[in-house]
Amino acid sequence: MSHYLSQTDNPVGSSVLLIDTHASIDAFLACADQRFRAAKNLLQCLSMMSVSSHDPHDLNAVCEASALLLQEACDVLGILTLPEESLH
Repeated sequence: MSHYLSQTDNPVGSSVLLIDTHASIDAFLACADQRFRAAKNLLQCLSMMSVSSHDPHDLNAVCEASALLLQEACDVLGILTLPEESLH
């Protein structure tokens, strides 16, 4: 397996964003935790928005950012479920 794995949501099939499969477990967990918390905070902001007081683009931007952050966190955690011999 490659030292770097492509993230799921790379646009048009390009491998711009990569995950280092040789990173430490602590690094994977910290990275995923940061993204989960950021997505949670965005969704929390969304839950406090008033229907009448927000720009229609705000909803789309918050949802898109949350989805990207959650997918990145899931991709990083997915590395931890791969067989160990495929990571080295």
